[in-house]
Amino acid sequence: MSSVAKWYIALVTASGTVILFLAARWWSSANLKQFAVLVGLTFFASTLKVRIPGMTGTISPNFAFLLIAMTFFAFSQTIAAALAAAIVQSFWKPQNRPRMVQVLFNAAALVLSSAFAFGVSHLIVRPVDGTAAISLALLAGTLYFSANTGLVSIVVGLAEQQPVRDVCQRCYEWVFPYFVFGIVVTGLISGSFSTANMWRSSLQIVPAMVLAYLYFLGRSKKQAARTWAS
Repeated sequence: MSSVAKWYIALVTASGTVILFLAARWWSSANLKQFAVLVGLTFFASTLKVRIPGMTGTISPNFAFLLIAMTFFAFSQTIAAALAAAIVQSFWKPQNRPRMVQVLFNAAALVLSSAFAFGVSHLIVRPVDGTAAISLALLAGTLYFSANTGLVSIVVGLAEQQPVRDVCQRCYEWVFPYFVFGIVVTGLISGSFSTANMWRSSLQIVPAMVLAYLYFLGRSKKQAARTWAS
């Protein structure tokens, strides 16, 4: 691994650690029952992993529930959910045993992406009604997708000594439909959400995200089979 890649990983990990300290300092204990339900759904979604062809990373529909956190919960709770999602996604039935540096980077990237999406979307949109909630979820999803895919693509390019631009393009092209589907579904359904009924409303998203997972799992296997055959 090049020194540039090591410095990049160290920078992302350190930045994610700072965000975690800030979230812990600003911890909010509001709506803990609803938050526990959200974390449980995030755990479940984090186990539905799909490997990105040509890359060691995976994607999962946990981002849909992180968008709910960004829309209806406090910053500290959103960051806690993101950290939990990253840990489960790293350790749940991995193809190869993950190295600690991979776990730390993945967690930091998810935390940073969530913090960025939360901060910018809440500066632009004030969640005061259903329409604002839809706008907030759609904007947060777009920002999260761009930030997370960019962070992961850069580390892959640097670590594997591939052109970062080519890795970013390949990664964006493959995961774009997955994220767009999840963002649109979550955004549209979020108009019927409130923090009080979040657990019931969130269940409406589960079938759609499971179907998306099954579709992209099949797509990933077909791509892997074509690569192996060639």
